Amino acid sequence: MPEAVHGILRRVGRRRLTGAVGLLLILLVVVSAPPLLGSRVGGALGLLDRADPAWLWLAGGGFVLAVIGGAGSWLSAIRLCGGQLRFVDAFARFGVGSLVNTFVPARAGDAVRVGLFSRALPNRERLWTAGGAFAALMAARTLVLSAIVVAGAVTGALPAWTLVVLAAVVAGGAALAYRARRRTEEGRLGHVLDAFRALGREPRAALRLFAWIALSTAGFFLAATAVGAALGIHRPLVAALLIVPAVEVAGLVPVTPGNVGVTSGAIAIAFRAHGISLAHGLAAGIAFHAVETAVGILYGLTSLVWVAPYPSPGLRRVAVVGVLASGFLAIAGTFSATVLVPLV
Repeated sequence: MPEAVHGILRRVGRRRLTGAVGLLLILLVVVSAPPLLGSRVGGALGLLDRADPAWLWLAGGGFVLAVIGGAGSWLSAIRLCGGQLRFVDAFARFGVGSLVNTFVPARAGDAVRVGLFSRALPNRERLWTAGGAFAALMAARTLVLSAIVVAGAVTGALPAWTLVVLAAVVAGGAALAYRARRRTEEGRLGHVLDAFRALGREPRAALRLFAWIALSTAGFFLAATAVGAALGIHRPLVAALLIVPAVEVAGLVPVTPGNVGVTSGAIAIAFRAHGISLAHGLAAGIAFHAVETAVGILYGLTSLVWVAPYPSPGLRRVAVVGVLASGFLAIAGTFSATVLVPLV
């Protein structure tokens, strides 16, 4: 087994991995027996049969933009902290984390990303620096997400109190960056603040990081809009203003592998609160999560193949092309039949 896989297994842990496999088996039993899902979920799956596959392909393109932006934001954050890394390597390391998040609960993939990206840092306490970079990324992502929340509040799709919560998070991150800019802490705490310190001192680099995060958020918004249009939901742009924040909130409680069920439920609840039928809400949640998972698995497997050791660069390229081709054909076969595999 490649060294990269061994490293991932060490970070995830045997107990967590065993629990994830068991939970996935339970979920597979449930989704393979429609009577266990109830009539409402059955109705939502019926709506998916009539979904427009062209819009679902566009949703897949949105998720591709989202992962490119996510990988780019990690690359910018690590470079802010003095790390040296090529984009293709950052893309692969980010993808391995995505694959772990798909199959393991509690967002274990984020811990894997911290470990993989920390290898590009020069300092001894690089794990703490990479952890601080992750915290800085989350604060920056919250700031970018606030633009969608503001649009949702203006249109009445989201309650105004959400702006207060986001403003508090953004203000806390800005204050931390300003404080760290003028101080040089020693020890592990100092390395945790490395990314915040760099954000305060290097505005151009900070702008580049925010641009990557904006691309990622725009990809998610495009995917959400396309899913709404695929299901014939009225005003899919407004629907996207509900989906994106709901997915972000659901991500705070990752109790299942890939947040299976939680994401769909959060979207359905958000839709129901604004007069959209529960069936359409569940259908949108299942479609959104299924397309995201399909893209995430293909991207993650390709990344895992890339980071594995090979005797020659040519063999690595052949392996990557093989994984991409087989994965693309599998997804094309699924979408061409206009039926999404019920992953949720």
